[in-house]
Amino acid sequence: MNGLFCSNFATSRHPWKACRAVWCGSCYTSHPDDRFYVHVPTDEDGDHWGPDKDHLRYQLARNGDHLITPFQCDLCVFHNLQSRNPLLDNPQDTMLLCCIRRANLDSLWGREPPTVQATLSAAQNLLRTWRKVGLQPDLPSRGPYPLGDSFGYRVAIGMLLKSLEPGRYSKAYQQFETVRKLRAGFSNMYLSSAEGTSSLRTMGGDRIKHSLTRSPTQSTWFERFSQGCLRRMGQDVRQDWAITLPSMLELQALLDQEWKEPQSPEHQELVASLGAFSAIAFCASFRGCEAFMVDLRGLIKHQQDLLRMAKHDHVVIPLLGRFKGEMNSRYHLIPLASSTQSGLQVKLWVERLIEVRRQAGRVSGPAFCDKSGQPIQSTVYQEAFAERLHFIQGQKPGVMPLDVDVLESFGVSRSFRRGSTSTARTRGLDDKYVELINRWRKFENARGKRPTLPMKEHYSDIAILIPELIKYSQSL
Repeated sequence: MNGLFCSNFATSRHPWKACRAVWCGSCYTSHPDDRFYVHVPTDEDGDHWGPDKDHLRYQLARNGDHLITPFQCDLCVFHNLQSRNPLLDNPQDTMLLCCIRRANLDSLWGREPPTVQATLSAAQNLLRTWRKVGLQPDLPSRGPYPLGDSFGYRVAIGMLLKSLEPGRYSKAYQQFETVRKLRAGFSNMYLSSAEGTSSLRTMGGDRIKHSLTRSPTQSTWFERFSQGCLRRMGQDVRQDWAITLPSMLELQALLDQEWKEPQSPEHQELVASLGAFSAIAFCASFRGCEAFMVDLRGLIKHQQDLLRMAKHDHVVIPLLGRFKGEMNSRYHLIPLASSTQSGLQVKLWVERLIEVRRQAGRVSGPAFCDKSGQPIQSTVYQEAFAERLHFIQGQKPGVMPLDVDVLESFGVSRSFRRGSTSTARTRGLDDKYVELINRWRKFENARGKRPTLPMKEHYSDIAILIPELIKYSQSL
């Protein structure tokens, strides 16, 4: 009870399963060839921070682990996967045993030591109290487990091996968020397979359902493995930094200076695109992918309508495309103030963008496009913005500190939106206006069943809200 037990034993169905292996927790340690990444908390100088005993985390088991997490020893798992004993001189078998040991340790570390100790103490107390009145111990059986990979070891081993490949942030390993996609892929394949389809059971109605499946990646052991693997590897999340309002003003001033200088048509087009993109993304609190959905024909049409009606206090930004959480392609209209409180010129840059597109003979399609009229790759704008922010950093270190890695810290995906919402809140704007400017991201009717309307009707639908909707961008 105080150790770590593998309770598989010989039966007529499993003649090779005669394990009954027992270890004390501290004896079940990581494999000698284990080179899987273990996250260690460090400060900004890279020095280790935390209790001295933390170096033992994920490297050995604890007494009683088998009482809270399903456990099979390395040999039993190897038999389940290969139907034979491992060969000592076979490098593949050695690596497989290493992966099995790591998968087991990760699954055991899916629960923290206090939880394991509490479960072990509960079992010990039950046995002690039963003995006082002569009751026979009757704890749940620890095995044998079925022959085969019912726990999901194959997928777990695939995830572990995938983690050893070079990643985006490190040449030594890949992030858990990357390797966990193997589990999602296998689960999708299982649910569409003959076995998965025949064993699937659902409960509930049309809107909410709960599914019962025999997929090994949904087992208790696999859940523990995933939790332990995530804790061991940690998460290296590198979010885009928020671009500040002073940085935005310097960026717009730099682009305005470039616009007024003699340039080639290609460079003039790029400058107009960067100016319009940054002004729209910042003032509308757009993610980068959303800003790329601005529709040129709608932009021109609404600009002409506003000029005809002598309305100069706002511009309308039309988005067209398939948005996250929506069933089909949708049209959304976002009114923005023509100029903001700090001096960001949205309308000016929209007019310049329309001008360069007309000069190139384009009146439809995506507003931010390449030479062929296709949506432009975000990397083009990423490099162009990084180049200009780096220039601002050198000229105005008070605006952009010199110790900031511009290329790594800022991105078109999130920097403008994060800077926008942060600026709005620091200026005391009520959260209701932040929610109002983002209202289009939600289904406007129950269940998302909204008819496809002509552009004019879309505008009529929001016209009454324009004074409230533009307060967000006005405040910036």
